[in-house]
Amino acid sequence: MFLNLFDSKMIFLSKSVLTRIWVLLVVFAMGIAESQAAGERVVPLNGAWRFALDAGDAGLKEKWFETNFDREAWRIVQVPHTWQVEPENTDYYGVAWYARTVQADPGWRGESIRLEFDAVYRDAWIWVNGKPAGEHLGSGWTPFGFSIEKLWRPGEENHIAVRVDNRFSEKALPYLRSSDWAADGGIIRRARLRLLPAAHIDRIHAHAFPKISSSTAEWEASVHAVIPVGGSAACSIEARLLDPDGRLASSIVQPAVEANPGRIEAQLSGVIANPQLWHFDYPHLYRLSVRLKQGENIIHEKEASFGVRSVELKDGYVFLNGEPMRLMGVEWMPGSDPRYGMAESPDFMRGVLRDMKRLNCLLTRFHWQQDDAVFEFCDREGILVQEEVPAWGPKTMEGEFEEIQEIHTREMMDAHYNHPSIFAWGLCNEIGGQSEAAHKFIAKGKELARRHDQHRPLTYASNSLQSNHDQDASKQMDFIEWNDYYESWYGGSVQDVEANLEKIAEAYPGQSLVISEYGLCECNPKNPTSDERRIEILKTHTEAYRNAPNVAGAIFFDYNDYRTHIGDKGQGSFQQRVHGVVDLLGRRKPSWEALRRESSPIRAMKINEPVIADASTQASVEIVTRSLENDLPAYTLRGYLLTWIAYNDQNLPIGTGKRILPDLEPGSIHKSDVAWPTGDSLSRVWVEVFRPTGYSVLDAEWRASE
Repeated sequence: MFLNLFDSKMIFLSKSVLTRIWVLLVVFAMGIAESQAAGERVVPLNGAWRFALDAGDAGLKEKWFETNFDREAWRIVQVPHTWQVEPENTDYYGVAWYARTVQADPGWRGESIRLEFDAVYRDAWIWVNGKPAGEHLGSGWTPFGFSIEKLWRPGEENHIAVRVDNRFSEKALPYLRSSDWAADGGIIRRARLRLLPAAHIDRIHAHAFPKISSSTAEWEASVHAVIPVGGSAACSIEARLLDPDGRLASSIVQPAVEANPGRIEAQLSGVIANPQLWHFDYPHLYRLSVRLKQGENIIHEKEASFGVRSVELKDGYVFLNGEPMRLMGVEWMPGSDPRYGMAESPDFMRGVLRDMKRLNCLLTRFHWQQDDAVFEFCDREGILVQEEVPAWGPKTMEGEFEEIQEIHTREMMDAHYNHPSIFAWGLCNEIGGQSEAAHKFIAKGKELARRHDQHRPLTYASNSLQSNHDQDASKQMDFIEWNDYYESWYGGSVQDVEANLEKIAEAYPGQSLVISEYGLCECNPKNPTSDERRIEILKTHTEAYRNAPNVAGAIFFDYNDYRTHIGDKGQGSFQQRVHGVVDLLGRRKPSWEALRRESSPIRAMKINEPVIADASTQASVEIVTRSLENDLPAYTLRGYLLTWIAYNDQNLPIGTGKRILPDLEPGSIHKSDVAWPTGDSLSRVWVEVFRPTGYSVLDAEWRASE
């Protein structure tokens, strides 16, 4: 199978792009077969499992989890899996069971064995060889795992059973039916066995911050390891930091410190001279390779990738590595393709994310926690992401969620802490942010988040900033987010948008505002609906943000029409809300191209009429970039590539070329002459600008008059 990695018009492959292709292919290959790192083995548990619905919830009483239970009548499904996309089970919200056997290698004896799931939606109970291994409740999109070595039978068949319940619950987030997306039940992401030494590294958290004035960066990492009782005395941590080119940047050896019985930790730090900074156009990644040693023996080795970058939102800008900019993007609602639902593969996810990059998406958010593959892509291809606890809607405030809120926050941040693409954490969305309960919920969420990450900005997406602005829980946040649905859910007009932006600026002086959602949902019968109307709202509302000095970014909602149990269009697995620039199957609407052009940092690109000069024909190309003062998105274009193709009257290419553009600051005008040998009659000229990562930014065409 070949991957369509680039736009069809792209005519070059840079060294950095080829490197990224190789990395993606290696990652893909590692995900489909047993892999082995120093001191550990990973055995994927994707693929064939036995499956059965349990509509009467009889499985516990009848002991479906026991090793000798007869499962011959259960059908075989492929994990990752959700039953919600099966026509006969689309509306089934209840209990189901999965089971499979694993033939254990005799060499697994005496090791630490972990059974890991990237996500099970929603409540999960796991048995190994008929014995309870653990449970995971109330958080259906965060990864979890259990140590099962005491339940394991070396050299024999081992049986794993999983009971799943996706009934709407008042003891989970999202609360009851308060989620405007699919509640797909099942083992929806990858699973694995991880075979580790008895003493092993459990987790690495790493980050780095550049000191722009001194051309250095400070990096820090915390290493947590599991150690059998009494085994920590001779343990040390050896770390090697490798730069994006694979060269050794620094190395450290230090004794480990016992944190509590059975666990040790080490705090690492250092200075990087002349760091290669992570930027959406130059997504450089450092690798930290950590070894756990006992004496001179290497017990276990683990790696973590991270980026050197700083993100701050203030004064109406996003400051990335100290550079002020205004950004745009689009939100994707995963799980919406009716063929896969929430069981989308990493390769499918990467395909969607590539299309978002083609839309000039640099800024996005997710309403709920995503697969690690999503953030790995954003790290390597350059998208800034806000990941969010899935607390949605004011009815959430009717529940008591302190414990579940903590589980969501801890598991989300522990799993995804190292990703430089994650620039902020979202605490919740549209919870009626001016109530006492909302203030309390957000304050608790902020406290929990700061226990696990002291560095990233915190925010929440408010839909209550249309009045009483200073009473909103937004005042607790590091930057402001507002979901703008004037001319849709809120009624009103674009003039109301402009007036409200001024009121938000008055209530939160010096703050940056990110428009966390805007667009057109075709689910409100009171409003005119069509893709033409979507384009109109996109253009007029974006223009209002451009002229508002407090708006640092805008995220269009959304990329795709999306599956949801509260959808007003379609039936079965096609029940949906029509909100996107592509449909459920990813087919583009005219609004796709409109969003691509509105999101381009180039405001205008014009080709002047070609002129024949002796043996060559040339044309002048004028490029105008967007300004920081009254436009967005706006940022400096560094190392962008201009390409051109000339066609004859038979539409055959007769000349081409490419040129690296000089650095183009926001609000600049650049003229560049392009040329090709004079030959056949000329019918048209095509020019296109590409990012250093290989994605098209904007194109333009000149055509000869008839």
